Amino acid sequence: MAKEALHLIRTATPLVLAQLAFAANAFVTQVFLARHSATALHASLPGLMLAVTLSAFFINTLGYSGTLIAQRHGSGDERGANRLFVSALLLTALSIPLFFLAAPLGLAILGVFNTDPAVLAAESAYFKVLLVNGFFTALAAVLGGYFTGRGKTRLVGGVTIFGFLLNMALAPIFINGLWGIPTEGVIGAGWSATIAHIVPCLILAVSIYTNSARHFNLHALNLCTAIPSILRLGLPNGLRSVIEIGGFFLFTAFLAECAPAAVAASTLLFAINNLPYNAVQGLAQAVEILIGHTPDRTRQRGTIFWGIILAIGVALLYVKVLWLASVFAPSWFSPTAPNFSTAEFTDALHALVAVIAAKAVFEFLTPILQAVLRGRGETSAVCRIQAVVSFGVWIPAYVLVRLFHPNMTAYWLTMFLSGLVSVVLLTRTLRR
Repeated sequence: MAKEALHLIRTATPLVLAQLAFAANAFVTQVFLARHSATALHASLPGLMLAVTLSAFFINTLGYSGTLIAQRHGSGDERGANRLFVSALLLTALSIPLFFLAAPLGLAILGVFNTDPAVLAAESAYFKVLLVNGFFTALAAVLGGYFTGRGKTRLVGGVTIFGFLLNMALAPIFINGLWGIPTEGVIGAGWSATIAHIVPCLILAVSIYTNSARHFNLHALNLCTAIPSILRLGLPNGLRSVIEIGGFFLFTAFLAECAPAAVAASTLLFAINNLPYNAVQGLAQAVEILIGHTPDRTRQRGTIFWGIILAIGVALLYVKVLWLASVFAPSWFSPTAPNFSTAEFTDALHALVAVIAAKAVFEFLTPILQAVLRGRGETSAVCRIQAVVSFGVWIPAYVLVRLFHPNMTAYWLTMFLSGLVSVVLLTRTLRR
């Protein structure tokens, strides 16, 4: 068991660090937006979540090629792995028109949920820029899958971290329109994020070309046999992400209707929560890769056990640290010139921290259990469970909150309920 733990930790470490860099990047961006204006902070989450919802379908459909590459690599079929990679690149190129078609749909959705003209304008502008970012995020997932599918996570982790460090350096310049940059606010945040995804794509593409181009014989790869595999298993994964993130987008749209102090506390806590949650996402990526490498389910048990133990450990440590940090957070994280009192912000912050303490273990176990099923190729099962949880539990719960008791704490408690149900259903599926 100790051997499996060390192998998981070695594989996961670059991915965890990359995910932590992603979370730190989101947190830093939120801080700079908060200091730029309350309107920019208010607009950032809905605009971001809608762009992520629409982009996630392509990112997770095409990005699942990395897991398929892991399965081929684990069985010794390197030509099959190369066939899958080139097919995923082709599908990524074919997705470009669909990103353009998503723009008017997204703008119409944003107009339904926000009537404040200033906030709506900022949300819309941010959303349009982030669609461009979404394409390059999908491309980065496909390029990175070439390496992670073979267990080579260090390069991908390092390049991803570099991209996020670049964004953290560019964000204050673009958000504040420094040095003659013709953007500011959320538009600047969007373009700095896009540049920070283009650069890793270039690095990964050059690395693949210089080290592996001789292995590709496009005429011999027979791409027609690989594309159906990506679509058959990738589409349920993409649909699952749309259901999950789409439910969260609607959730954030309802949150935006709450009191300004509660909205500010919620937005900043989501940014903080991204740090441990994304660490667990990196761990889940490693679990998915190792499960894909190991078709024998008996040999998978060590990876599953340690994935669960590490996720629970992260959740408990996070809750303890957050309770201590919340005492000092209000004065530092409160937006510049807020339209609410410090006491209102502090009360809202402490109430939401209590909810995080209740939901953290279930929230962090969910991606690990999903990763096990995805690594086995059971993407349809994950999609079905996500649909049941979203449409049968979470969305009805927060719609009822909006109808009968619309306040921030009640909204957040619905996440505890959905996390609990998700863990129960995923565990039952794994035991079959």
